[in-house]
Amino acid sequence: MPVIRKHLRAALTALFAAASLWLLVSPQPAAANVNCGATPQTLNFGTSQTTTGTVDYRCTNFDPFPNEFTLCLRVGTSSYPGTPSQPRLQFQGNALDYNLYTDPAATQVWSATNFFTRTLTIPANQTVNGTFTYYARIRAGQVVPLGTYTGQLFDTRLGFRTAAGQPCNREVAPNLQGVDFTINVQGSVAPSCSLGAIGPLDFGTQPGLFDRADAVGSVRFTCPLGRAWTLSFDGGRHASSGDRRMRSAAGDYVPYGIYRDPSRTNPIAINGTISGNGTGVAQTASVYGRVEPPTPPPVGQYQDFVVVTLGF
Repeated sequence: MPVIRKHLRAALTALFAAASLWLLVSPQPAAANVNCGATPQTLNFGTSQTTTGTVDYRCTNFDPFPNEFTLCLRVGTSSYPGTPSQPRLQFQGNALDYNLYTDPAATQVWSATNFFTRTLTIPANQTVNGTFTYYARIRAGQVVPLGTYTGQLFDTRLGFRTAAGQPCNREVAPNLQGVDFTINVQGSVAPSCSLGAIGPLDFGTQPGLFDRADAVGSVRFTCPLGRAWTLSFDGGRHASSGDRRMRSAAGDYVPYGIYRDPSRTNPIAINGTISGNGTGVAQTASVYGRVEPPTPPPVGQYQDFVVVTLGF
């Protein structure tokens, strides 16, 4: 019996020693622990030239005491062409340039060196939420096909700046942890046209016995590259029997015609059209007028107003 008790005491001693060793090597809490995450929204221009984007952040302080630091938001690298200097969107091999800014006036480019900063103080065991807002603009004057253009901003960073002039770091040992993420970007070139200035058909002042007078008018408009357009011309205010007419204050009329060609052999009938395809820049369509009165009209000032409709 004495021998058995001795072995039992030795086994219990070994178990207590193992338990003591496990407590000695288990990990201890870090001295400080702040973690920040980001929720980016898709930057969507729609069919506009300008838009705004947001990145929501959430920073949690796991320490039993407050932490103060400078949070920063640094733009990432564009998926095309792969450099931060000129982000671009793509559609079927075509590129659409755009730029990002830190201010609403679009004067300060958002870049890897010019980034957002914000000083935060987070109480012990608390979480702080916030939002960074940035601004985007598609460069004007680009001639590109219709379509939806897409791209990404890889490795955009929510991080920390340790001092003025220092970069935006994803983490600062041992206590600050940020994140890199991707912002998706898209914009559409829509089938939209705009009508510009209309140059009048001015036949000038003619002598009383004239038998023909010519004039050239124009319609200025802009349509996206490749977009089909039509210009329709109504009959004016005084049309009769299929002819457009100008009227004087005295109630006299002078018939006139509108033509597609300088030789005036291809007339544009009432509600007739001319057509073409957009170039992405302003275009001018010329129309040609001619007056051939059957008899010399009475002296007076003759006018008419033709409604021009741009269809696309």
